[in-house]
Amino acid sequence: MPFRNANIGSLHIRHSVGVGWGQIEAKNSQIAYSCNMAKQPVRRKPEQERSVKSMNRMIEAGEQLFYEGGSSALTLNAVLDRAGTSTGSFYARFGDMRGFTNAMHEHVLELVSAELIKAYAKASKQPDLESAVQAICIESFKIVSKHRFSLYFFAVGNLQDPQGRAIGKEFRFSMSDMFIEIMKSYLPKNSSLARKQRLDFAARMGVSALYQQIMFDQKEMSLLTVKEKNSAIALADMICLYVRATK
Repeated sequence: MPFRNANIGSLHIRHSVGVGWGQIEAKNSQIAYSCNMAKQPVRRKPEQERSVKSMNRMIEAGEQLFYEGGSSALTLNAVLDRAGTSTGSFYARFGDMRGFTNAMHEHVLELVSAELIKAYAKASKQPDLESAVQAICIESFKIVSKHRFSLYFFAVGNLQDPQGRAIGKEFRFSMSDMFIEIMKSYLPKNSSLARKQRLDFAARMGVSALYQQIMFDQKEMSLLTVKEKNSAIALADMICLYVRATK
């Protein structure tokens, strides 16, 4: 029976992911995110729909600017111009630029973590390993395409920030652990070091492929044009062949 005793499943879903800024919990298909930004400037949560839209415009503007020009392009004036909002609104929501970049990180985690957890839970209902891994790869590629600007900031913006790197590490570990648990649930029980290493490298393959999707356009990686879904299926096939190999 696939995944009956694992952390994610069709009948029982409960997996908490500590991500530095806060906590993400999936329970019975309901995703909850609670923010706990200790020692960080805390953004003021908007209550009115107009304020929510203004805040989101600023965060999305910041993500686009970073994607286009890196950290040097991420300035207060550029964000305000791109978002079409005021200095007062910016400082009321974020306090300063550090608070703004914290909010950008939180935005990524709220969006992507919840969607990935749902994708993993859905995959756990599949009848076999190949179907489950394929479902995860296809949905993960879709999530990357949908949130590429956000994920690019999360991946690259963390590189020079020790705290950001630690958050990124914890996030990757949490998602990799869930992927490994799903794969294990479809395989015969085996506690050998070789099995653990295969599962670990399989998870690394998946993460590496997603980072490639985040960092590069397809034409920057190959002269061949491959549809996103076909790339995801090919990745899933390679992962399953590797995990099932006996040597």
